[in-house]
Amino acid sequence: MKTPHVTPRRRELMGMSSMFDDFLNDMWGMPEWLPARYGDMPALTRARMDVIDKGDRFMVTVDMPGVKKEDINVSIDGPRVAITAESTTETPVKEGEKLLYTERHAASYARSFELPAEVTETGADAVFEDGVLKLTLPKRVATPTKRLEIH
Repeated sequence: MKTPHVTPRRRELMGMSSMFDDFLNDMWGMPEWLPARYGDMPALTRARMDVIDKGDRFMVTVDMPGVKKEDINVSIDGPRVAITAESTTETPVKEGEKLLYTERHAASYARSFELPAEVTETGADAVFEDGVLKLTLPKRVATPTKRLEIH
């Protein structure tokens, strides 16, 4: 008896949650560098990251293989941080050559998260090297409340 291929739409209709799918993809999913079978690989990849609280700042490390630093966007709004990036590769064809077969890679990375404290852009640093983005995000210093003297 042949087992039918479960399409993403059929999975949705069967009531399987995306959390369950994420777990299975993490455990037994195909590596990102392999070509997609049946066209069912996600177009948007959740970037893997680590966040460390260093007391006065947060250190965030995000894996984004194949991305160029000019294609990365980081935005900060209080405690909320959003990171997006796009990556595409194409096979160059020189004059006189005929391309018979190619597998191009295209990926979009996105990650949005909220830190336990507000951060500030002042003194923040972003370094991208070897497919890894390292952010240093200083915590916003709380200004003490000032009591006004009533005359």
